[in-house]
Order: sequence, then structure tokens, then C-alpha cells
Amino acid sequence: MLWCLLLLAAAEFILRGPVRYLHPTNWNDLAQYYATSRIWQRGQNFADAQNFGALWRDELHSPMNPNTARMHIAPPPGALVLFAPIAALPWSAARLVWLVALLAGFMATVAALLKFAGLSLFESRGLTFVAGCLALAPFHTGIATGNQTIVVVGLCAFGIWAAGCNRDVIAGLSFGVACSLKPHIAGFFLLYYLLHRRWRLMASAITITVVLVMVAAGWMRFAGVAWLPDYLNNIKFGTAHNSFDDFTTANPIRFMLINLQVPFYSFTHSTISANLMAFCVGAVLIFAWIILVFRNRRQEVELLSLSTIAVIGLLPLYHRLYDASVLVFPLLWCLTQSSKVAHLTNTALLLMAPFLVPGAAVLQQAQSRIPVSWTTSWWWDGLVMPHQTWVVLFLSIVLIFGMIETSSGTSDFGKSMHNIKGGKTQL
Repeated sequence: MLWCLLLLAAAEFILRGPVRYLHPTNWNDLAQYYATSRIWQRGQNFADAQNFGALWRDELHSPMNPNTARMHIAPPPGALVLFAPIAALPWSAARLVWLVALLAGFMATVAALLKFAGLSLFESRGLTFVAGCLALAPFHTGIATGNQTIVVVGLCAFGIWAAGCNRDVIAGLSFGVACSLKPHIAGFFLLYYLLHRRWRLMASAITITVVLVMVAAGWMRFAGVAWLPDYLNNIKFGTAHNSFDDFTTANPIRFMLINLQVPFYSFTHSTISANLMAFCVGAVLIFAWIILVFRNRRQEVELLSLSTIAVIGLLPLYHRLYDASVLVFPLLWCLTQSSKVAHLTNTALLLMAPFLVPGAAVLQQAQSRIPVSWTTSWWWDGLVMPHQTWVVLFLSIVLIFGMIETSSGTSDFGKSMHNIKGGKTQL
């Protein structure tokens, strides 16, 4: 039965991920980083929208309006260096190489977490975990859109495994590279190691991040390009005119976002109130998490602590569906626990179930066939459409309670960690 589920999940993964990614197009999430890194390599101002539009027009023969928000990109400077090998390739080749990188990121996530938990690929829990990873819609969407989150989650999973083996320098380098791509995902994992005073890990992460930024800025200085003013203007432009990432009604696809501002805005109709409420809820959850981490520093609860902060991190800041790929961490935790906390793991698994489908996208497309009296009601915009955001919030609370309950006992995961240290882990 498990093998049938695994094959079905694999088929869905391939069709909704790589197959959709390979659909002929000149635009996906790789495009912005590809173009800016390519411009940077040439010693030109990568933050100049005119340069961006010119590259797209001259090399891909596709007109791009420099006045749109997509042209005013402000990528983390270190990402320009990391994308340089891909940006050196023609666009058609770069798309294929990036797909390989995305699939490698996914496989690294699965392999590193299996090894971290001491699970074999051929035991029931290992197969269930792999099937669950393959079935998660955030991975499908991330690969289909070419988003770097898939690689970032893979780097974080590898970093967690390396940290669990006390390879702090390697772990720090992995987290540092992840932070250079998406700091609002990888940064929350680093907070855990900061609280545990893993100074070598933190030093390695900070060092590689700073070095990448210095290389990016140093090359611009060598080329005599004043990029910082345009970079800051891009941030301002994106904040004021980027309807694609807006959580208000100005964005027709705002329910593709999973941060708390979306449902809070549906009730308050105020951007200030929505932001304030989201930040407050996030701050309260993070504060509670920090207290629980200080109360219990045992290694056997490490995965639960990391899973909790990864999920909490989705709530106060901008995130889309593909960023919910971090749900693989609580998924693994659920599969490594004993029956003593079954009420928590079953609840967590139930809450993660809505992420097996791109719920908001399906509902958005089905709205024309739903009664207008429903789609114009307060509960539709406030509860139904942003249901995945509420699920993330409730999952965060369940994981917080899990940290409370497991603070006085040793789970099956702790035994797995002892097996790892004893060299008994198989993959």
C-alpha cells in the first residue's frame, strides 16, 4: 500500500513540478535572478531597470516594460554571486541547469532529513516521509515556478544534519548560503543555533554571507558602478507599486500569500492594522518559542524546536505557498514520535493535509462557479480563501504545545539520535 502511495505521489510531483516548469516560457522566478546576475557579471548596474529591460529585449527578444515592479528587483547581493554560474549560460541552458538544481535541492532535503532522524529509506516511516514530501503542493509550486526556496530548504536540511553531526563549519556555510538566497527562511533556523551558542556555526554562516556580499559589491566598485542608490530606489518602488506581493485587495491573487497580513486585512481593511497584528502574533509566538528553547536544551527535542520556528517564521513576513516547503520539518517530527504524543502528531498531520493541494489557487479558479453571496461574504475572504494561513497559525500553536509536553521526556527521536552517534544510521 505504501509503495502505491509513493508511486502516486511521485507521479503527481513530476506532473505538477518539472513538467509545468518545462512549459515554454521566458518568465519564471529564475528570470529575475538570472538577468540581474548576468548584468552584474558584465560590470553593469544590476539595479537599473533599464539594463534589465534591455537584456531581456536583446537576448530573449521579449519586450519588458522598465516601469513594472518586476523590473525593479532588489535581490540579496550575495545571490548575484551564487547565481553567476547559471547566469553565464544562455537562457535555454540556464533553465535546464536550474531545474537540475531544484531537483537536487529537493533530494537533498529528503536525504538529509532521513539521515538526521536515523530513518531508513526502506522502512515504513521512511517511505511515508518520502511520499509525504513528494505529495506536498509547496514543492510542486516551487519547482514549477523555478523558485529558489526549494534549494534554500535543501541547504537548511543539509545544515541541520551537519549540525547534528557536530560539523559546525559545514553547517554554518550551508546556512550562510541559504541566507544569501532567502534570509527570511534560513534566518529563523540560525536563531535556534544562536540560542544554543553554537558560535562556530554562527561565525561560519555570517562569514560566508558577508564574503558573498563583499564580492558582489567589490565587483561593482571595481567596475565603477554606483549601484546602491538604484538598489534602494528599487526597494522603495517595490514597496509602493508591487501589486504582485501586496496583501490588500489591490492584488487580485493576494490569497496566494500565506502570511497573516492577508486574513487580518480581510477583517480590518487597514494595512497598518494588518501589519501590526501580524507582527504582534509573530512576536508572541517567537517569544514563547525562545522561552521553551531555554527551558529544554536536550538534543532529542532539536527537530521539534527547529520545526516550530520554521513554521512560525511563515506568519509575520511575506511568504507564498512554495515557502511552506518547510512543512517537511514538522512532517518528519510527526513520523519520529511515540504514541505518547499521538494527539499532537495526529493533529499536526491533519493540519498539514490542506497543503497537499494548492487550495487558494483552486478556490480562486472556482470562484466563478460559486454563489456570489458566498464570495462576497466576510467569512469567504477572512476564513475560506486564506485557510492555509490559518492552518499555519494553528500548526504553530500545536507545535508550541508539543515543545511543552516533550520537555520532560525522551522521544523516539532521541533514541534515533543516539543511533546516529553510534554509527548505526542507514539510508
